[in-house]
Amino acid sequence: MLRWLSFLVLIIIVVVAVSHMNTSEKNEKEKQFQATLAAYQAALKSGSNRSQLEEYLQKQNMSFIQQAASDRAKLGEQPRDLFCNPWKVYLDFQFKSSEASTNVAHDNDVLDSIDLHREGSCF
Repeated sequence: MLRWLSFLVLIIIVVVAVSHMNTSEKNEKEKQFQATLAAYQAALKSGSNRSQLEEYLQKQNMSFIQQAASDRAKLGEQPRDLFCNPWKVYLDFQFKSSEASTNVAHDNDVLDSIDLHREGSCF
């Protein structure tokens, strides 16, 4: 009985230690993501058009995916933890459509906001 209890205590200590290490790594990554977001928000003001934004991203060697209402550029991944796979983190550039058709991206769509977007899964 004492062995099982000792084993259980050891497992709890390991889980807590790993969780603490992941938290500090996640916090550091989050600071980097927020700093990158702030830099893009400063460089690309609301009201810029889509062609200006995409030209800027190309000059920064930042690949992106164009969608009707937004463009997305991958920043990186959040570190995994005990219960979640690494989440992908993107810069999400939201546009207001300049045309009647909102299902298609247009060069003169107007930048509305820049935010972080995360995709991932947990168990």
